[in-house]
Amino acid sequence: MTSTPWYQVAPPPPALAHVLACTWTAEPSGRHRLVPDACLDLLWLSNGQLWLCGPEVKAWTFQLPAGITAAGVRFRPGVVPAVFGISAHALLDRRLPWGQVVGSGVERQLAEQIAVAHDPLARVGVLEAHVAALTGAADGPDPFAEAVLFHVAEHPRVLAARVASAVGLTTRQLHRRCLVSFGYGVATLARIVRFHRFWSAAHLAPQGTPLTALAHAAGYADHAHLVRDCRAITGSAPSRFLRESFATFPDMSDPYKTGPQFAATLGS
Repeated sequence: MTSTPWYQVAPPPPALAHVLACTWTAEPSGRHRLVPDACLDLLWLSNGQLWLCGPEVKAWTFQLPAGITAAGVRFRPGVVPAVFGISAHALLDRRLPWGQVVGSGVERQLAEQIAVAHDPLARVGVLEAHVAALTGAADGPDPFAEAVLFHVAEHPRVLAARVASAVGLTTRQLHRRCLVSFGYGVATLARIVRFHRFWSAAHLAPQGTPLTALAHAAGYADHAHLVRDCRAITGSAPSRFLRESFATFPDMSDPYKTGPQFAATLGS
């Protein structure tokens, strides 16, 4: 199980670690899979398009036209709603033109700056500078989103009532605020975080490790629980998903799967 060179991910610069989970560049060819990860991305495509990619509840596959490259920055959960006043739920399973968030003039200027950047790292640098200018007033991670993520990551089968009590809200208030910050409620967030823990465990485990052991390590009640979640998120059974994700469909979802350097930034 080796990483695929078409997609390169990196931690954000320290000055942006409170708003970004990671940065990335990609030269996709063929079909690829995207798995929900509780984050929103600002995506640049080499055809000049810029998109704000909303949260998802199910995996999906894509294939870009030949020759198209991409770069992006992945916002920490809760940042986009807090900074731009856009509910994550309004972006659920959607792609919004970046100009609708920052204005067409700002979008056009950003696209022009990226177009003259001659290598992937330079393009990411332009995106980072853009984010820094827009989020300069943000003095830290979104405290509500971070608190919820912490409790979900600490307790893989946590109930909404327990999270609500921990953050000092009623379950109804918690649900409303989770819709704004994540796009969905605690149960869906916990399912996604738990699944990424399983995926990470499978990525790091010796070949042939039983699925039951991986399920236990990720916090599932049992193997059947893993199967239900995997089918709900990916449409496939766990064994098939792992075969495809490490071979046929390389993934682009890193905050939980890739390891401690990103998982730690999101409270896991």
